[in-house]
Amino acid sequence: MCEQAGIKLHPISPTCDLIDESGKQIDGSTDKRIDFHFNALLDIIAEWRKERDSHKDCSLLDKLTEMHQQFIEESQLTFTEEELNLLQFHMSNLEYACGCDLSKLSAINWDQNEAFPQFSGNHALVGEGYSTILNRLADGLEIKLNTKVKSVDYSGDKVVVSSENGQKWTADKVIITVPLSLLQKSVISFTPSLPEHKVKAFHKLGTGVTEKIALQFPERFWQNKAKKAGFFGHVPSDESQRGLFSMFYDLTPKDNPSSPFVLISQLSGKAVEVQSEKTDEEIVKCCVGVLGKLFPEKPIPEPEKWFVTRWHSMENIGMAYSYVPIGSGGDTYDIVAEDVDQKVFFGGEATQRQFPQTVTGAYLSGVREAAKIITLPDTVES
Repeated sequence: MCEQAGIKLHPISPTCDLIDESGKQIDGSTDKRIDFHFNALLDIIAEWRKERDSHKDCSLLDKLTEMHQQFIEESQLTFTEEELNLLQFHMSNLEYACGCDLSKLSAINWDQNEAFPQFSGNHALVGEGYSTILNRLADGLEIKLNTKVKSVDYSGDKVVVSSENGQKWTADKVIITVPLSLLQKSVISFTPSLPEHKVKAFHKLGTGVTEKIALQFPERFWQNKAKKAGFFGHVPSDESQRGLFSMFYDLTPKDNPSSPFVLISQLSGKAVEVQSEKTDEEIVKCCVGVLGKLFPEKPIPEPEKWFVTRWHSMENIGMAYSYVPIGSGGDTYDIVAEDVDQKVFFGGEATQRQFPQTVTGAYLSGVREAAKIITLPDTVES
């Protein structure tokens, strides 16, 4: 889609420089060893859950801790402080991908989508943001901005959608694509009420939370230490720092020397909860403080501009993406995706069992629902 629209992608190198809080770059062989160990633990858990009928679900964190301890006891090997901190780094990456602390995640079904074919290829960032794609997709569409829907009435032959400001729209079909968090809060009322099993499904999935921060600096102070890739990792000093600006992405355009120097980082896991009580200025100060530890060679310049997301507290968003909590399963995504009376349809990443937690999944869910609607007998006839 980006190639078709002429939108530049920002390729992400497969290599990532890791730096600890003393400013030391982690040796590549140490990183590979701990990365292998972490993935081996996940493989062991995958074998354990093959007999899921005989196991009760638990958190992925508990199971990882159990398997790690079992490995130590059986191998009689010890881990250095650096290696344990590296393990925390890999756990924080998983928490970011899943959108929640590993203590909330199902050990049995956390990666249920891996049972389906997934996309291959290298990772890349949309340098100028997803809005560049969305604006192209929205071209020619009639979109009502600042118009909050309060109710959907599908009791008659037509569906009536009403907004808080008194506007009404009538349609044959509607597609609901609001975030899962709003469905859980029943922000939109439905007449008749949605089926009970569907409403229960809304609450069986978790609403994950991550936040991001973008910082613009007067100089590219990180380029000498993190020169191979367009990103670098922050290895925490202990478990309490896990998820606190664990990755930094350099979004400085390489083909434009006059462009601003921009780093983007993220908060995940428990770090989101800790930082949510702070002001933007305090979060920026904390982030710059972390960078100061990673690059102690000279003082870090004050950022010229910054932006901190607050997705969790935004009334019309309330989350980042869904996850499978303890005791739930992938079939919940299918239930959330079910249409009601072939009139009310549902889209969004929380309806996409194969590609949840992704923009790709959200987009494909819209294509799926559109295909459903245009192939219905009454649609074909009309």
